[in-house]
Amino acid sequence: MDFIYADRSPVTLGTAGAAYASLASGTALSALGNPAQVALAKHTLDAAGIFNLVPAGDSRSMAYGGGASVKLGKFGLSLAYLGGRYPEIQLSSEGGGASGRFSPNDMTVGIGLSCAIGDFLSLGALGRFASSALDAKTTLKSLSSDVSVLFRKDALSVSAGVIALGPKVESVSNRKYVLPSSARLAGAYELGFGDFCVDILADADYYFNRNISAAAGVQGSYKDMVFLRTGYRYSTARDFFATAPVPSYFSAGAGVKLFGAKLDFAAAFASVTGCTLALSLGYSF
Repeated sequence: MDFIYADRSPVTLGTAGAAYASLASGTALSALGNPAQVALAKHTLDAAGIFNLVPAGDSRSMAYGGGASVKLGKFGLSLAYLGGRYPEIQLSSEGGGASGRFSPNDMTVGIGLSCAIGDFLSLGALGRFASSALDAKTTLKSLSSDVSVLFRKDALSVSAGVIALGPKVESVSNRKYVLPSSARLAGAYELGFGDFCVDILADADYYFNRNISAAAGVQGSYKDMVFLRTGYRYSTARDFFATAPVPSYFSAGAGVKLFGAKLDFAAAFASVTGCTLALSLGYSF
């Protein structure tokens, strides 16, 4: 179930996912990110649809979906869906002969709630359902939840959360595996230079399977209309775990917003997987 950590939004992927504490990166997919953002968000409504091309061996897979968040006074509500479809595989019968082809796929659905306490603090929680269809007869399923807190004072934002808490997932061989849960700490600082703004972003995860991940990113904007983004995430594996839920990667992206409509693009480059391309179209007010 490591795909529940995959960052599919080009707005946040462009900064290597370092925008967990940021209120300047949009909240359309907060139901699968940081739900505490919504109650302190700058916009009443933020919605976006996304499409990704993701490396998958010698070919590419697709990821798609979207989300929306709405701010209702001191409360926030967010919904999001992400799906992925991978290259076809050849199925075999019990006798070893070919029995058709199948496209493995996964999906994640999230709902998030948040509440502002005063003008500077918000609390958030989300519920997540994920499934992974490995072949025509085998689908793994999981339920998990996140909790988060976000503090915002002037140009500084700080957030902390616990990600993907849930019961073990049972495999087709009846073995049970823990979810890739983690504790996360993140910060964001906004610098203004007239019509220009620069957001400095950072976060770090400690996975409970003893992996570690940390990222730093920058988003520059002009009149809240044109955006440039870049970031780098470092990830490591510990002990008997061969890979971390999120690989090390470098990313860059850009976006444009006009009359509330937004178009964003990002590319992420990981040595172990290759280049992921992400595109989104959204609207906020």
